[in-house]
Amino acid sequence: MLGLSGLSLAGPGLTVIDYSDADDAERAIGIGMGVFALVAWLSLTFLAGYAGLGGEGPTRARRVAVWIVLGLSSVLVVGALVAVLATPPPHSEYPLPEWRRA
Repeated sequence: MLGLSGLSLAGPGLTVIDYSDADDAERAIGIGMGVFALVAWLSLTFLAGYAGLGGEGPTRARRVAVWIVLGLSSVLVVGALVAVLATPPPHSEYPLPEWRRA
């Protein structure tokens, strides 16, 4: 959602690309849904870690397995987020100048 809403790191810093066929409400909804998805993932990650490490004296193998799964999940989500935000949109999606018609 964050990449589709026009949010990009491809320019100088974090920028919002103005698509000609999108309005601000659609863009705000897309950014909001992306942020909500990241917060939900982070909450579920913390809950999974709490559940995996909780209980009566988790074994060493259980602790190692929980940290490996949480680490792989974090690397996957952060890597996908960076890949989506760092990829510039196709050239045809940039706003085009107005046609000079006679």
